[in-house]
Amino acid sequence: MRQPSSSRRSLLTGGATLGLAALAGCSAPSIETHDSETRVVSPEGFDSLEVLNLNGNVAVEPWDGDDVEVNIVKRGFITKNLDSVEVDIGGSDALTVARLVHDDDPEPVVVNIDVRVPSDFPVTHASTSNGSVEVHGTTGDLEVRTTNGNVDVRDIDGFVGATASNGSITAATVGGLDEVRTTNGSVEVDVPAIRTDTGIETSNGSIQAALADTLNARLVAQTSTESIDVSGLSLTDASISRTRVDGTLGDGGPTLTTLTKNGSIELSLLEE
Repeated sequence: MRQPSSSRRSLLTGGATLGLAALAGCSAPSIETHDSETRVVSPEGFDSLEVLNLNGNVAVEPWDGDDVEVNIVKRGFITKNLDSVEVDIGGSDALTVARLVHDDDPEPVVVNIDVRVPSDFPVTHASTSNGSVEVHGTTGDLEVRTTNGNVDVRDIDGFVGATASNGSITAATVGGLDEVRTTNGSVEVDVPAIRTDTGIETSNGSIQAALADTLNARLVAQTSTESIDVSGLSLTDASISRTRVDGTLGDGGPTLTTLTKNGSIELSLLEE
């Protein structure tokens, strides 16, 4: 497995108080310990980047450098706990940045991973369980996942799919849209294209979707408690009520479904 070509590391112990949410709800002493490390690795020989975290945020953005720069910040209350948490960088086809999981991992330790990639190096996956995920300005079809946290994806030259459980999802200025689903949170997305039946769904939250005027699809929108606004769209063969819309966009095609139980739906025309 490949290793980073260089590394910079620093350790800081200070008197900052961590919020309960930041450290998974655990009551602990108020002395916070930081462990910060930057690693740099060449993308040569890899076809894409994947980032897999567990507890902590993930952020990916492009830069002008030729290498991949990974900044890792561990936060906890005991220095030896930070030292026992590992982040591996390597892989075969994809360059993978991953927090390793062990049965005896100390809790709570939060690891934030910020990655900068060459602008032409594809980013295909970014995920965490407890934390937000932000990916801006990258190339390649992208899958983003989190359980407890928000997703913010912007300026992606490729199709984007996103999943969350407790958090909102934003996908703006993307090449196309795959499945987008959350349970508790709002959804705001651009839909320039779809390539198969595609769902935009939440259980508790509103949906705002801007659809390209070149989109050919069957459109189904449904809410249980609020209303649906499609006044900016040109639909044919349409059946429209306050809580359900079924119609055709352009020449028709795969089904685009927007669904929420508790929230409104606003479907508008995507501005070029």
